[in-house]
Amino acid sequence: MARYLLAATALPGHVLPVLAVARYLVGLGHEVRVHTGSLFRARAEATGASFTPLLPGIDHDYRELDQRFPQRLRLPPGPARIAFGLRHFFADAMALQCEGLQRILDGGFDADAIVTDTMFCGSLPLLLGERSARPAIVALGISALALSSTDTAMFGSGLPPPATALQRQQYQALQATVRRTVFGDVQRHFDHVLAQLGRPALPGFFADAMFTLPDLYLQLTAQAFEYPRSDLPATVRFVGPLLAPPSRDFEPPPWWHTLDDGRTVVLVTQGTLANENPRHLIVPTLQALAGMPHLHVIATTGGPVPPEVSAAAPANARVVDFLPYDRLLPKVHVLVTNGGYGSVNHALSLGIPMAVAGSTEEKPEIAARVAWSGAGINLKTGQPGSRAIAEAVHQLLGNPSYRQRARALQEAFAGSDALAAIAQALHGLQPAPRHSPPTVPALCA
Repeated sequence: MARYLLAATALPGHVLPVLAVARYLVGLGHEVRVHTGSLFRARAEATGASFTPLLPGIDHDYRELDQRFPQRLRLPPGPARIAFGLRHFFADAMALQCEGLQRILDGGFDADAIVTDTMFCGSLPLLLGERSARPAIVALGISALALSSTDTAMFGSGLPPPATALQRQQYQALQATVRRTVFGDVQRHFDHVLAQLGRPALPGFFADAMFTLPDLYLQLTAQAFEYPRSDLPATVRFVGPLLAPPSRDFEPPPWWHTLDDGRTVVLVTQGTLANENPRHLIVPTLQALAGMPHLHVIATTGGPVPPEVSAAAPANARVVDFLPYDRLLPKVHVLVTNGGYGSVNHALSLGIPMAVAGSTEEKPEIAARVAWSGAGINLKTGQPGSRAIAEAVHQLLGNPSYRQRARALQEAFAGSDALAAIAQALHGLQPAPRHSPPTVPALCA
């Protein structure tokens, strides 16, 4: 059996996929150590893995990030806010993340491989050092593939792939301008942090490094749900969606049986991170679909149900904090979502068409892929009005092409087993060197 060190940025969307992998590897008999925020200790240990928290300087509660970085809220959604997050959430955490990894390796956990989420930048100093001095490093693609390509627009623009040679040239010119003006300081900051750790500058655009430098990059979706790329590196593999594990001890609410009464079921969710203001999507969806007795509307808030949501709930709606997707989604006909990658992939694995309203993080890119695939509608805003939502749901139910395309993706997903593919990929890696690991300064300075 092997030893695997799994590390994740302390955000739910980054941690939960890693914990699913941890549970699976433990079940195969491997020894697994999880390295992430203390907030996730109980969940990590419940997988059967051992746990080491992030070092104190970066062991934050994701729910308090706005209080910790109030200046972020003053930036409008878009490139400036993305650049701020890349600099302060990710690049500035690199040194302590790397030191945390090295302390675990030096402390007797001689890992055969390190597995990280996409943006765990603590692996970069190791990847830029000598290959013989580190274990294999594998990154998990927990969101839409952000790797630059001549066949796509710049990630973050939300634009579809170029349709003409002229459009391709325009996209490339836009990308060069944005890299220089918006992300130039971020690129220099990444290289500055690496220089302080005794490492060379990144070999290309900083956002591409997390895809091109690891020994393997395993994207958690089917290739059919990603833009085609003629220049995709051989180290990037599609392993299929990582679905939520089967729920245990599920106690259905008293109204659960009504989901099978023949009405059309519409689910609305704002996910786990961007759910602090239900007026962005949940409330307008409840308002949009009120007075439609042929619809059964379910709203999940991801936390305690706010009073304004309860007040907005019409007679044909049910509002709850949480319902397990493996029980709920098979009953759903249409999804209204802010574009979380896990929710979107899970719905597509069941052939559910959707309307996507995403404006933060990478969600506009996920919404764009849904529209490109034909499996749904991109509402092109994070705060759609009730009328736009009602029209989108009407189109999704009335135009059979959306369900047909969603079912085509369901078929593409059907043959995949992400966890088994990840385990197989790890098994096929070059074994780690079996000798006393270097000291912390050698890898993380």
